[in-house]
Amino acid sequence: MISGDHIETAKLVAIKSGIISYEESNNEDVCMTGEIFRAKIGDYSKIWDPVTETYKLEFAEPTKFDIVKKKLRVIARATPEDRFIIVCGIKQKGGLVGMAGSSIADSEALKKADVGFCMGSGCDVAKDNSDLVILDNDFLSV
Repeated sequence: MISGDHIETAKLVAIKSGIISYEESNNEDVCMTGEIFRAKIGDYSKIWDPVTETYKLEFAEPTKFDIVKKKLRVIARATPEDRFIIVCGIKQKGGLVGMAGSSIADSEALKKADVGFCMGSGCDVAKDNSDLVILDNDFLSV
């Protein structure tokens, strides 16, 4: 779960959603802020690939991302760059990514994800970069 919310709010939502247990919420490897996430994965470069016409990430130390990814469940106070890093990193490792977002800041990660979800109340840029727009703003509609 990637959220712009405060770490304690993000943890509570993750617990209530069944993403993590209460015990896991106190583990710094499971729940962290975007700032800590970027520090743990180390340096990276965002590289334009003219063949696929998309950006790719090149990690200075790829094993750092792998180590963080194994336990990570919640990123709080996330920036648009954090969203993009996690989506790209997981996809480049062969994973599938579903991304939900509603703002311009989410658009790059929505486009990069395998499936991008946006609520009908989201901004037009986010909708345009999503694969699925939920018109009635209710995930249960899916």
